[in-house]
Amino acid sequence: MTTTQPDHHEHDTSSLGAVVVSGLILLGLVIGAAALVAQLVGLASWAMATR
Repeated sequence: MTTTQPDHHEHDTSSLGAVVVSGLILLGLVIGAAALVAQLVGLASWAMATR
């Protein structure tokens, strides 16, 4: 009895694409959070300097 293996190439490619896209989304969120923190630090330092 012979069995044929299904072609997993398409599934592997879509899985890799999903991993890359989610990694880029996470990277964007981290960069956005860092920019927000930098803005808050800048605002706090400006507020302290004007006292």
